[in-house]
Amino acid sequence: MSVSYPQLANDLQDMGAILSPSESQGVLIGLWLGGGRASEAEWCTELFDEPAVPAMPASVRALFAQVVEQMTTADNLGLTLVFPDDDESFGDRLFAVIEFAQSVLYGYAIAKGPAVAQLPPEALEVFEDIQAIAQLDSQVDAAADAEEDEINLNEIMDYLSAALIVMYISLHPPVPATEASMRQH
Repeated sequence: MSVSYPQLANDLQDMGAILSPSESQGVLIGLWLGGGRASEAEWCTELFDEPAVPAMPASVRALFAQVVEQMTTADNLGLTLVFPDDDESFGDRLFAVIEFAQSVLYGYAIAKGPAVAQLPPEALEVFEDIQAIAQLDSQVDAAADAEEDEINLNEIMDYLSAALIVMYISLHPPVPATEASMRQH
């Protein structure tokens, strides 16, 4: 099931979540990057102020399942990130990307991911890029070239899609299947 930003925004709001769709996905991805895995329950504790989690709508469950599948699929070339559609304002889309990057860092921190000084070079480069994206200015310069801004924002989103998978694999390399691990017990 493909997850749409507007549906996810409505469902999160109806549930009383405190995070936007971009923040919600960012926290989930950060949890996976930092800890190698994250349960739906761990993720949900970050979505709500209250300890009781309401019933999860299909779009929220689909987002979780989509991230898990894409993080754990060996031949995956990138994540499907949930951002506002292109018909939304540039400022709203830029703000969502910044929120997403900040939330990835937050999720990584609460999962107690490896210290930055101990990251492998590939993961360190991605981590530093996420930090830089999280610090972007969300104010849109009216004098700037709108077409160039659009191109740059799309490049950032495409980069995040692939780079986050690179970081995950760098931090949590897949364990090769062996004959012993594949035996039926």
